[in-house]
Amino acid sequence: MAKTDIIWQLFEHFRHQNIRKAVVLTDENVEKCYSDYFSELSEIVSLDKIVLPSGEKSKSIETAIFVWNYLADKQYDRGVFLLNFGGGMICDLGGFVASTYKRGIRFTNVPTTLLAMIDAAVGGKTGVNLQGLKNVVGTFYFPDIQLPTDVSLLGTLPQEEMHSGFGELVKYALIGSTELFHELCRSDVFPVIKPEYVDFCVKFKQEVVEKDPNDHDFRHILNFGHTFGHAIESYAMEMGKPIAHGLAVAQGLYYESLLSAKIGHLPQDEWRKIADFLTKHFEIMPITKEIKPKLINYMQNDKKNQHTEINFTLLDHIGHATYNHQILDSTLNNL
Repeated sequence: MAKTDIIWQLFEHFRHQNIRKAVVLTDENVEKCYSDYFSELSEIVSLDKIVLPSGEKSKSIETAIFVWNYLADKQYDRGVFLLNFGGGMICDLGGFVASTYKRGIRFTNVPTTLLAMIDAAVGGKTGVNLQGLKNVVGTFYFPDIQLPTDVSLLGTLPQEEMHSGFGELVKYALIGSTELFHELCRSDVFPVIKPEYVDFCVKFKQEVVEKDPNDHDFRHILNFGHTFGHAIESYAMEMGKPIAHGLAVAQGLYYESLLSAKIGHLPQDEWRKIADFLTKHFEIMPITKEIKPKLINYMQNDKKNQHTEINFTLLDHIGHATYNHQILDSTLNNL
């Protein structure tokens, strides 16, 4: 799908829903490349724009307050439509703002990064970080319209951002498609990201979310790699060396695959295939005795936990995962 499909669908949606005002929420990096992406919409709506500083630091309650104040100062009512145009930070933050301003306004996501296309823009999870912890404050709030992805936007994406999105793409292969994982393995270098890879991830996530929209049980399957991944991400932020979300998730895939093998869920030969693939394409941080207690502490604050045990999604083979495994600290200490 191309830009023309997105603009046409928005035109039709605004007409049918009698939407007269829209605000684009974006960041400085996206604004430099695509400042006039939605300019045609000014034919049908009054179009405004909020440009935020790029980066994970903007995914905060302070930024949400800034956007709430902007909307309030402009006297936007519940009829305003929010267009989140950016990566995961913009999609998560914008969705959170939309779900809370005036007790809820309409919005949609137009993701500009691989990571956002296959993850943050789909599924209705919104949120901001708090005290270094990922997505601690958030809501479930679904877009008014789910738009197709414009993969041409990936043409201006820095290689590190593509690499980050690739980490999340590998997750989908490990939990949902043996064939996709083996296809990715056939490339000795960073593989070309085909549109059909993006389509598979979006479709897979949509099917999971339809079965469990509010994340009570089955949707936990999508958390594979994220318990360790979020902890690594938070630790890196604490150390003043932030790491891209997808690169942290890739490390989480490594350690949660190892955990799957250690407790007898994942066959050893499959663990070796996963380990070889991940170490070829990603830098895996060694978890030393000094680092491990800090990571476990972060994991203990994970919102998926129940009681005093840490909740994991684990693999039983490549292409299939099971969720809600309660793992003791002692098991993690022996990894």
